[in-house]
Amino acid sequence: MTATILAALLPVVFVVALGLLAAHWRIVEKTSAPAFAEFIVRFALPIALFGGVLKISPRQIENGPYIVAMVVGLMVPYVIAFAVGRFVLRHDLADSALQGLTSAFPSMAYSGLPVLEAVVGPSGILAVVVGNLVTSLIMIPLTLVLVHLGQGGSRQGNIAAQAGKSIVDSVRQPVVWLPIAGAALALAGVRLPEVFDLSLDLIGKSAAGVALFTLGLMLYGQRLRIDFDIALNAFLKNIGQPAAMLVLVFALGIHGAAAKELFLTGAIPTATAASMLALRYRAYTDEAAASTLISTVACVVTITIAIIVAGQLG
Repeated sequence: MTATILAALLPVVFVVALGLLAAHWRIVEKTSAPAFAEFIVRFALPIALFGGVLKISPRQIENGPYIVAMVVGLMVPYVIAFAVGRFVLRHDLADSALQGLTSAFPSMAYSGLPVLEAVVGPSGILAVVVGNLVTSLIMIPLTLVLVHLGQGGSRQGNIAAQAGKSIVDSVRQPVVWLPIAGAALALAGVRLPEVFDLSLDLIGKSAAGVALFTLGLMLYGQRLRIDFDIALNAFLKNIGQPAAMLVLVFALGIHGAAAKELFLTGAIPTATAASMLALRYRAYTDEAAASTLISTVACVVTITIAIIVAGQLG
């Protein structure tokens, strides 16, 4: 178990630390992070997901309870955080939506892939594929519609147009349509020749390392602070979401590697994309950035515990 925990966490901590040190010593400027992120989101990660899902059996892809658990498990913390932000803390609609996103959007592209592959093996990529589809097709479009509504887009036509545009924009991204294409080929029983597998692996294997290095660049210079909002967000993401996944795993009778994948996906810290969207819309900016930092730092402990618990789900 100790070896598994070290295999999952030590590479993550090491590469994020490299990114932090590179920014600190100005070997790589923090302003370079968007270029790295573009490479990850448009090339390395989509190709890694495409190649990975091709190696998964149709039975795994057609697992209905698995998909239901992923959708519900990812969205429950979102709804709770949104409700608390809107009705308890009295945030406006845009801030509440971004609080929901910050509390529920796991960093699958940055931290998820190396952790899942270390604990579950190559099949862990299915969780990244399905989780990415949930965030891209449900969570982010919902957030953008609520932000748009909260910032003055009150007409019904505007809301419908924003929802449609968000979904279309999501589907057009390679990180969405390429894994879907891979899943369709896998369901059809198509297997690529080995030479193509090697070509995909060459760039796909760079996704996790470059993503973690970029995370270090992004986190450098962020101010560490905690208030009720930030503590709630980190609690819901690092503890509430894996707890919700665990309940769903037992309720839906999911076992083995699939149960581990779902549970560990919930334990992945907040995605930096939440902070990027907050910055883009100039809403909930400081809280989203601080929550991402706290969630990332705390994940060293929470993922360690999650790996131990996941070992009992086999």
